[in-house]
Amino acid sequence: MARVKFRHDNGKFYSREQDYGELRGRKGEDSYKGLNKILLIILIAMLIVFVGGTALALAKNGGEISTRYRKSDPTPKQVVSSSLKSKQSVSAYTDLGQIRAVTKGEGDKGGSILVVAPWFSYPSSDIPLYEELAQKEKQTKSLIIGYFSSYTKEQLLGMGEQKIKEGIKDKINEQLVMGQITSVYFDDYMFFE
Repeated sequence: MARVKFRHDNGKFYSREQDYGELRGRKGEDSYKGLNKILLIILIAMLIVFVGGTALALAKNGGEISTRYRKSDPTPKQVVSSSLKSKQSVSAYTDLGQIRAVTKGEGDKGGSILVVAPWFSYPSSDIPLYEELAQKEKQTKSLIIGYFSSYTKEQLLGMGEQKIKEGIKDKINEQLVMGQITSVYFDDYMFFE
């Protein structure tokens, strides 16, 4: 019970005791309680779906996020600066940019599009090698496109990125006369369907 004040027509205030249940109405209060229960049930169900889905995805992949995600290569600046600490300093040749290649198709299915942004490290004192790389840029791009088009997407994924880099390095070094590149790195390495 609570005391309620109200104003009469003649401008005087009167008060009386009244039960709040009568003021709000018992029906309205019960409907709010029911709505709160429904919202709580929906919230719990959503939480179970999110947690269960995440647990299922991790269990399916053996705790790994995914093998399709690649670990990014170091940047050219990182490679050059770390080589300064060793006896063999290297420079980075990054002028190739992004290259788009189509992998070999399987049966009646066409190949996948691969976007790769390769760059090379080479001995920093080898100026003639840098000039040769710059002159043979189109030939090098064509060689990389040819390399990827000779394999299917599944073969490339099965080989692994390190073996692919070694294969490309060997192909490029076969065409070079003035020196040899030491490593191949990828800024981008993505398949598109």
